[in-house]
Amino acid sequence: MDIFAQKKLLGRLVILLTALNLVSIGIFLWKDSLHHHEPELFPSHSEYRDVSIVLKKELNLSDIQVEQIKNLRIDIFEKEKSLASTIRDQRDSINAAMFNKVTNEEEVKALAKSVADKEYQMELLRIDQAQQLKALCTPEQLEKFKDLVLEIRDYFRPDNQIKKARKI
Repeated sequence: MDIFAQKKLLGRLVILLTALNLVSIGIFLWKDSLHHHEPELFPSHSEYRDVSIVLKKELNLSDIQVEQIKNLRIDIFEKEKSLASTIRDQRDSINAAMFNKVTNEEEVKALAKSVADKEYQMELLRIDQAQQLKALCTPEQLEKFKDLVLEIRDYFRPDNQIKKARKI
């Protein structure tokens, strides 16, 4: 084989290998684009997550019901946010009181009782929200809603968010 034939052969091999590399990269990119991550049931990642879209779809809610549920959830969310802020502040006060040079146990216990009372108020808010949601739904919607509540609860659990982040 003369030098020119050898050069032609090497040139063709380089072109062939380049084409194979490009095709391989293309296949990997194509496969990656096909394997979208599992679509999220709840599209919003904001602090207040709007589940009304899911509820409307799954429970066949009317537009009026959707609006009432949105308003209820926003109202309860704002109240919970306020209570959570108060609880956080009181827990900070407990920590500050606990690690003072002189710890006033009565003050710490009073703050702990106050935190427990606020958490109780938070639970009462959730019960009130559930009762108001029940009042907005028909019996058929309530039956479907029972199962959906567990799915929604599991979705919003912090450990579920960590698992979803690890999948990505």
